[in-house]
Amino acid sequence: MVIEFSARHFHAPDTIREYAETKVKKFKKFNDRATQCQIILEHEHNEHTAEISLSIPGNRFFAKAVTNNMTKSIDQAVDKTMIQLKKHMEILHNHR
Repeated sequence: MVIEFSARHFHAPDTIREYAETKVKKFKKFNDRATQCQIILEHEHNEHTAEISLSIPGNRFFAKAVTNNMTKSIDQAVDKTMIQLKKHMEILHNHR
């Protein structure tokens, strides 16, 4: 899975980048067909925004979370994406 990382309006420390990349690697364990994941972090005023866009063949999942803490935003965005991915997997398995 290709992981693209970008930070808008601030320089993300390596620790934040590594944290985010470690979190999104969970998608690959859940669905090994995941091909690409974009992580976009933004920091404006007192808001920390994390956006995750996950691609698997034929589908794209997107989640966004805004909190006052970057790791919390990353966690929430990953959780939201995982819920979408799980629902998608359940639908696939129920149609077989």
